[in-house]
Amino acid sequence: MGCMQSFAVAKSSVEKQGENGDFTEDDNKAITTASQISSKKPRPLIFAIMRNGHEVIRGAERDLKELIEKGDLEGAAELWEKHKRWMFVHMKMEDGTETEGSPMGMFKLLDQKFEGIASDAGLNGLHVKLHELEGAVDQAFQNKDLEKLQQVFPEYDSVNLDHLVKEEEIMMPKVMEMKKNGVDLKTVIVEEVLAAVVDLPDFEFFIKFGNEILEKHHQGQPRARVWDHALWAVATEEQWVVWDAWIKESLWPEPYEEVQVAIHW
Repeated sequence: MGCMQSFAVAKSSVEKQGENGDFTEDDNKAITTASQISSKKPRPLIFAIMRNGHEVIRGAERDLKELIEKGDLEGAAELWEKHKRWMFVHMKMEDGTETEGSPMGMFKLLDQKFEGIASDAGLNGLHVKLHELEGAVDQAFQNKDLEKLQQVFPEYDSVNLDHLVKEEEIMMPKVMEMKKNGVDLKTVIVEEVLAAVVDLPDFEFFIKFGNEILEKHHQGQPRARVWDHALWAVATEEQWVVWDAWIKESLWPEPYEEVQVAIHW
């Protein structure tokens, strides 16, 4: 039985859940471990926009590590540039504007809601360190120095992956706490996080590359579907017409169908 048929059978036997993007204690796990076929309506997990973004970073760096270890300097250089472009947009969502006011980004939002927790944890400082290490990787690529690249990329990779874990340790429980405290998560993500990037020229690339990596590195989980379902939940009707077309261009037919099933259940 195909994906669409399986969902349709399950759909007829359950009561539909709401689509308000509520975030519960189980959602951190659900974001990356939700089953492919469910007997209940898939609920958009708004914060997956950020959390599954970390899986894009992890997946891209797995591919980079493999290319560099194989000595494929040309392939690695091409992927490195894409990785940097994607990271820029993701970090902008975290850092927000450089001035006071909206969109403040995820870190300032956490600071505002939880007495400076992101600043106290040094989350912005982790980005500064990453930019320094990124420069060393850039230089190795510019010099076409594979030996140097094989020395400096592992440090960048290690620091970046560690920084993702530290962010998750702070953000995930606090996002759940915000929801418990009655914060409208959809509104704050739209106004304080996405607003920092939706008009960037690279936002199309951000959605397409993110889907390509999540589909490739799904680890047996519907990571692309969960990410896209969250994007749908925060998009205006006009935005979704455009974003949906980008997603369709990025995914194979079956994963794209899963996105449509989740949305149109």
